[in-house]
Amino acid sequence: MRTHRAGSHTPDELRRASDLAHRVEGILLIAVAGLAIAGNVFGIIWASTAWPVLVLMAGLLLLLAIYPTHPVGDWLLIWRDPQQRQHTIIALALIAAGTAEFFRSSPAGLGLVWPGAFVLIGVLFLTHAQHGTGQAVERAVRRHRYLGATLILAGLIAAAAVWVPNAALAVLWPVVLLAAAVQLLVYREPAGAYETAHAGHDGESAPTK
Repeated sequence: MRTHRAGSHTPDELRRASDLAHRVEGILLIAVAGLAIAGNVFGIIWASTAWPVLVLMAGLLLLLAIYPTHPVGDWLLIWRDPQQRQHTIIALALIAAGTAEFFRSSPAGLGLVWPGAFVLIGVLFLTHAQHGTGQAVERAVRRHRYLGATLILAGLIAAAAVWVPNAALAVLWPVVLLAAAVQLLVYREPAGAYETAHAGHDGESAPTK
């Protein structure tokens, strides 16, 4: 989950940076799932307020990792990279979801922003662009598709919980989110990631550094 610019990072540096980003986001989502369970199951009010803050933070941290660490002149190039464009959309979806949770008592439709963000991010992971050798891309795509399917399932359950308030659904969606968070936490870029240019499954050639 890190932008790369030709000649500025080695493949090993990119793999380490990506692994760190996955771990940080995984830890934040584990905390989100735990707090959601605490709020939905045990009625802990502060927990229900705290987890949207962490969702917002997860989005902001991802956005900060992509753009401010590079010169402004590189931002357009970053956006043109299909992988980083998807990361940007994921970050914005998390920011929107966390923000919407603060106003759920207003328009009822805001309650669907968070589940919708789950589904959107899940779809992006299903189609996530990868950089590297053919074998590395294949392994990374497979793992991201498992993650994407898990997030979509969490989103659909969360949406059902909004439409039909139910104690079981209120517990189930954060449990499924926890499974997705663990996948992020343990994910490691496969050997060969970022090693060579490769026309990934998105159909575009990917730069290596």
